[in-house]
Amino acid sequence: MTIISNDPSFWPTINYVREYNYFQAACLTAVVYDWGVHNDNVC
Repeated sequence: MTIISNDPSFWPTINYVREYNYFQAACLTAVVYDWGVHNDNVC
């Protein structure tokens, strides 16, 4: 069961985790793109 809290004291933590997850997704996208661009010699 999901716990739902509307406690404002958790908001800074939630915002930090959300921004960190966006950063991780952006890094993963960049790595996969870079790997795809430099992987030209595969048929």
